[in-house]
Amino acid sequence: MSEPQQTAGNCLAPGQPVIRTWPLYRTTGPLSDTMSRFEGDGVRYKAKLIGMDPLPDAPGEKMCLDSMMKLKGFEVAARRQGKHKMRIWLKISSGGLKILDERTGIVLHDQDRTRISSVTKDKSDPRALAYIYKHEDAYILFYIKTATQLLQR
Repeated sequence: MSEPQQTAGNCLAPGQPVIRTWPLYRTTGPLSDTMSRFEGDGVRYKAKLIGMDPLPDAPGEKMCLDSMMKLKGFEVAARRQGKHKMRIWLKISSGGLKILDERTGIVLHDQDRTRISSVTKDKSDPRALAYIYKHEDAYILFYIKTATQLLQR
């Protein structure tokens, strides 16, 4: 595999390693073939982190939806001020989720599957999803918008 060439869109600092490009994965075929993609390193999706919101207590569906609407409102207000959402890579594997900075490849969040309590799709945007992660004794809602639709069901 040849190393990707540097272009104007991927400015790396001198001495910074090049982030490996990833092959495209099939989403069709038998379920066993589709699920095997998530073994090992998992599948990487291009996305934007809309926001994170700490939840006061054990989450319920209404609390999730309220938090998603609050974060969506913050995102709209930030867009009016000319600010952009953080560009990330969302890596989904059978062991959990990783959120990486798109430019640098630095792991921002490494989350074990057993600590993710629920995943909710945004009904108004098929590319957006939210999930709740239990960090120590607090719950945090992560709201993410992917470049492509993740869940087909």
